[in-house]
Amino acid sequence: MTTEFGDSMLRSADTAILKPGTESQGPDCIVCGGGTLKQFSKEYRTTEVGYFRCLSCGHLTASSFTTDGFYDNDQYTEQIDIGWAARNKRTLEFVMLLCRLPGIILSRNSRIGDCGCGPGAVVEALRKRGYIAFGYEPFPARDQGSAFLFSDWSAFCEAAGQLDLVTCIEVLEHLRCPDEFLGNIARMLSPGGYLLVSTDIFNPRVHADDWYYINPTAGHVSIYSEKSLRLLMLKYGFLPILRITGSLWLFRLAGQRRRMWFESGYYLVSQTRIKLGIRLRYQM
Repeated sequence: MTTEFGDSMLRSADTAILKPGTESQGPDCIVCGGGTLKQFSKEYRTTEVGYFRCLSCGHLTASSFTTDGFYDNDQYTEQIDIGWAARNKRTLEFVMLLCRLPGIILSRNSRIGDCGCGPGAVVEALRKRGYIAFGYEPFPARDQGSAFLFSDWSAFCEAAGQLDLVTCIEVLEHLRCPDEFLGNIARMLSPGGYLLVSTDIFNPRVHADDWYYINPTAGHVSIYSEKSLRLLMLKYGFLPILRITGSLWLFRLAGQRRRMWFESGYYLVSQTRIKLGIRLRYQM
């Protein structure tokens, strides 16, 4: 995953949580427009990076900071995002699971796009299993060397056509302004198409300044609460259908159709399972 979706990769940063009463007001929330207060402060070289929490939806947004593109894709996966291989495997498993769930209109004949595909491991694995899959990575580490991987959005759209499922795995937290990205996805999806999103959720009762996700080193400039993620998705017509894990959600492009009874059931049961801490076990 590159952070060109938001900011470039940075070196490691020291962290410090602000003491009560020292919070300062920040810019309006990028999700709901609400007022924000600084909750955390992290040092990158000689720059203080503030993380501002929305008082309405709980979204965290980092202050602006200058990057120098220190990491490319190879260095990023080797030094920061060391869990990418396991995450790719889980993504593949979950896509295959979704294609088998009753009521979820996905199959091996569905067209799948992986946005932020990196070197294209998920796309390659899906294609080996007979799926119709394409990948988009705007700033690959090297020549992708595949007819199914694209660094140009227009070329990706032309080749992939109308998609039934888009996977967006560990991308949204790198986007300071996600509107154009989500608007493009909504226009590319077929009516009633699905969006599989993975991004860790901020919970102020659980997460403090040492939470690994609050980290400009990894290019994490926009961190979602459960509420802010739902609000953002609803803005572009995406309804939550299933919460597979605490960080992995399935949304459907609503169009003219509200959630069906089975979709509401999926969501209710999966949300309850997450709240109770019951983990989903699935093997290919």
